[in-house]
Amino acid sequence: MGQKAEVIARLFYPRAVAVIGVTASPERVGYNLLESIVSAGFKGRIYPVHPRLETLAGLPVYRSLEEVPGPVDLAVVGVNQLAALEVVEECGRKGVKGVVLVAGGFKETGPQGEALEKRLVEVARRYGMEVVGPNTLGLLNTHAGLNATFYPLGELPRGSASFITQSGGVGLAILQKARDEGLGIGKWVGVGNRSTLEPADYLEYLAQDESTSVIGLFLEGTEDAGRLARVAGKVARQKPVVVYKVGRSGRADFAALTHTGSMAGSYRMYRQIFGEQFGLLMVENTLAMVAACKALALAPRPAGNGVGVVTHTAGPSIVFLDEVAMGGGVFPAFAPETMEKIKGILGENPPVVLKNPLDAAGQGMQAATFGRLLEAVAQDPGVNLLAAIFCQHRHWRCPTPEILAVRERYGKPVVALYIAALDEVRPERDILQGRGVPVYLTPEEASWGATALIHYALRRGEGE
Repeated sequence: MGQKAEVIARLFYPRAVAVIGVTASPERVGYNLLESIVSAGFKGRIYPVHPRLETLAGLPVYRSLEEVPGPVDLAVVGVNQLAALEVVEECGRKGVKGVVLVAGGFKETGPQGEALEKRLVEVARRYGMEVVGPNTLGLLNTHAGLNATFYPLGELPRGSASFITQSGGVGLAILQKARDEGLGIGKWVGVGNRSTLEPADYLEYLAQDESTSVIGLFLEGTEDAGRLARVAGKVARQKPVVVYKVGRSGRADFAALTHTGSMAGSYRMYRQIFGEQFGLLMVENTLAMVAACKALALAPRPAGNGVGVVTHTAGPSIVFLDEVAMGGGVFPAFAPETMEKIKGILGENPPVVLKNPLDAAGQGMQAATFGRLLEAVAQDPGVNLLAAIFCQHRHWRCPTPEILAVRERYGKPVVALYIAALDEVRPERDILQGRGVPVYLTPEEASWGATALIHYALRRGEGE
């Protein structure tokens, strides 16, 4: 592990954190930085720093970083940009190697801010420090109970999906959607202005991170798209990387420049480099990002791109088929032996067309029948991935036990689409997802999850 990777590891797994610029007002950033760390359940040492406060959140407050009695791995800095350079210099003298700097007012604001950021980088380089930001929300690591952002979220559920984002707001949207989807987060970082650390640096670290199984990247732009694509392509040979690149309209260039100081660059160029040249999975929105990462974090990769669908309602299966086919999935005709099994379940002349997707109509609303059909399709040699599509109903239970039985007996990945309000199927979803079956509530999200699994199955087949 190189020096940069070692510092990034310490950023995510600090033994001691100093919070510089704390205040007693809940409306100030410094207060929320400390509350975030405390409420997340961080078990290391926490050192709040303020020149006049004595205690805060039940912790002693130190008048300066110099007075902190022990070594500090991570400094979370809540002061404004005008005081930031002096604070970062203090961190350097203290031997702190990792700094989260949330303040804006740097290169995203123009020449004066750019000059200030240049001086910040010079200080960091002189002391061998790495800076997350500036102009960042911060970072999270659920496996260390660490929330070094100014959004107190309490203790978050652990998981293996990690995210790198150039926008704190988009990153929060991804994070909150992941929570709603029952997807545990591993690590999350808002890269901000990328003063010393680029998205490629975090990718290289997460590639080696044992608690990360899939990486989501939200990208505005970078001055070195070539390096980022090469690194992402290399990382994707070890674990999936899902990329959401903003900038389909030319208006995004200026917006990105004044947001994090990034040149957005040609959207088409990024798609060609990332998707076509390096084979990364590109998605179009935050919902697709979370849906894809959820499937990749929970389900095994299929052995191929053959998809078999069982449902009792044709419309959602058509939407699913349309989306998945665009992503490389195929829906093979069922083998003769599969057709015989289906007829044995539905009758020799059922009032439905026997094809893939298999719409069993009213008979499929009985969970036991649905499960038998799913089992028949799972045995088909042309089917590598199963989709179970079911509308929740007050009087007909969801086929959750049947889906689990098929998943565990035949080993093929299953994507479940339960059309319902979340509160109505949350227990069912939690059971299925706890056993490796991602559950979605809309056909589009289910298709994005299935497409992600197929994409990386095909990459594996090509030797990635």
